[in-house]
Amino acid sequence: MEESLKSAFQKAKIEPNTKLKDKIWRNVVLGNKRTAYFKLASFSIVGIASLVGFIPMFKILINDFTQSGFYEYLSLVFSKGGLFSSYSKEFVYSLAESLPTMSIVFSLTLLLIFFLSLYFTIKQIINNNYMERPYVIA
Repeated sequence: MEESLKSAFQKAKIEPNTKLKDKIWRNVVLGNKRTAYFKLASFSIVGIASLVGFIPMFKILINDFTQSGFYEYLSLVFSKGGLFSSYSKEFVYSLAESLPTMSIVFSLTLLLIFFLSLYFTIKQIINNNYMERPYVIA
């Protein structure tokens, strides 16, 4: 069986296209470039959007802090030292209850998204420096 296949291929004398390797390599390089540009654009857009979203979220966070009375409870620590030491447990509970936790969580989430997208954008730029060099066909 092997001999018949071998002789059939030898009789066909099919020669591969000499430029096929160049075309395949060029398509691989172009695909990698497209993927790199798409990742860079995606990370940049997400980073900018999270930074823009953080500005109004920070205003909401400050507004929630002023409305919650957190500053008033915190000022009791510095007003009378004996009051804080005698009622420290209740004081800590009052401080924890007056924190605007959802605003803090949303603000920190937006900051985390911004820093992660900044990290991945910089990593994408550093890892794809090969795109500036001309590709070499071996």
